[in-house]
Amino acid sequence: MRIPFIGQIGGKSKKGVVASKPLVYSYPVKHQSPFALTAGMQDIVEETNKLRDNTNFDNDFELFDEMLKLDPELNGAVRAVSLTANNYKIDYRAAKNKKIREAIRILTEETLDFDDFLINSMRNLMVYGNDVNKYVGTSRKGLTDLQSLPVKQIFIMDSRGNNETADEDNPIIVAERYILRKGEQTEQEFPVKEILHIKTDYRSNWFEDGDTKMTYGIWGASRFTSLKQAIRAKYNSMNNRIALEDAMTKQYITIDKSAIDHIQDPNEQQERLSFIMNQVVDTLESLRGDQTPIFPDYVTIQHIDQRTAIPDTTSFLDNVNADIAAVLQVPRVAAGQERGSTFAATYTASTWSSQAIRRMQSILNQAVKKVFSKHLELLKIQHEMKDLPKLVFEPIDEETRLNKMQRANIGYSNGILTLNQALEILGQPEEEGGDVRKQGGKANTGELPRENSQDGASDLNDE
Repeated sequence: MRIPFIGQIGGKSKKGVVASKPLVYSYPVKHQSPFALTAGMQDIVEETNKLRDNTNFDNDFELFDEMLKLDPELNGAVRAVSLTANNYKIDYRAAKNKKIREAIRILTEETLDFDDFLINSMRNLMVYGNDVNKYVGTSRKGLTDLQSLPVKQIFIMDSRGNNETADEDNPIIVAERYILRKGEQTEQEFPVKEILHIKTDYRSNWFEDGDTKMTYGIWGASRFTSLKQAIRAKYNSMNNRIALEDAMTKQYITIDKSAIDHIQDPNEQQERLSFIMNQVVDTLESLRGDQTPIFPDYVTIQHIDQRTAIPDTTSFLDNVNADIAAVLQVPRVAAGQERGSTFAATYTASTWSSQAIRRMQSILNQAVKKVFSKHLELLKIQHEMKDLPKLVFEPIDEETRLNKMQRANIGYSNGILTLNQALEILGQPEEEGGDVRKQGGKANTGELPRENSQDGASDLNDE
């Protein structure tokens, strides 16, 4: 990009005669690189171009990391869903005895950072479809840690040698060994009994690892897989538009005649003007993207936008973002003032999203049972899976107090619920003799409330 620097001079000659024409002094400047004067734009374009140009990723997990780091739509959706794993409670009433309850309480409240484990596992399931952890513990203390392993550096092997081939005709279908950083000096190998591998949609999933070995049914399927092309197309379009807009925007720097009013000799005026221009050019080219130059009053900068008919890519980018929301099952508003925003959608879309999140939570619940069981196993406490406390996630779509009151009232008035059952719905203490249902009750329900209606909101159709 070339920036013309124009200085207009109306000075006097040595003889004191005012020049009939102003001197127009123009100086072309070559930039070190495009976007040099745009704050941070060079770095942004360079980073996002990697998604399009770089094919040297060891596996898809590395590409998924880049996608998550650079795309705010992806990052926001993953963060919103992963934080739902933090709303939980452990129901110790299902535990068989006090010994089991106390062991699990110490594990979750004192030994492990249990909240962080759940949130990180939910995030990894969203991004990679897999979460791999190493059990760390002793027979005296039980589990002492769950060490998170980087998914992109994990290789899963069966009993065959590390150098043997595994293609679609003879894939790896049984996980017997987990290898961390295979082929490196820091390579580590773990038997499957020391690994907690949480995965989703794995049963019929084909996966090629970084060693070009084909596996079937042992790696979880990432939802990001179907977004690779969409994300690349999104940033290809955005970067091209940025480059086009930058190329069609010119910058003029004008040196006012007041800079050389005190000089009478035209040659000296020209030398002074050249010196000022060189100083301005050197200053601009030495700036970082986040710096702003400060010049004297006689130096002014003017931006002229020459864009005329650049294609509008707004609808295309919105379609790509809608694809992202659909794949990650985060609802978005389709129309209106909040069009495109997440978690502010219609009842149907919210229900669809809640079902997907509950599915992820159920996978986490199964993994937590394995963690509890492994802890008790190390402590040599006899147990079965049914003897363990239950991890209960808080409801994603909670009822309002009005909804709860309506449900309890209708159930009790119709003789479906006992008084104590109705009180339990409302979170109230039970009453003595309240285990009897109302006989012959018939509720006058009237018109039922609309779905998702707010407390105190009147019906627009009411007269």
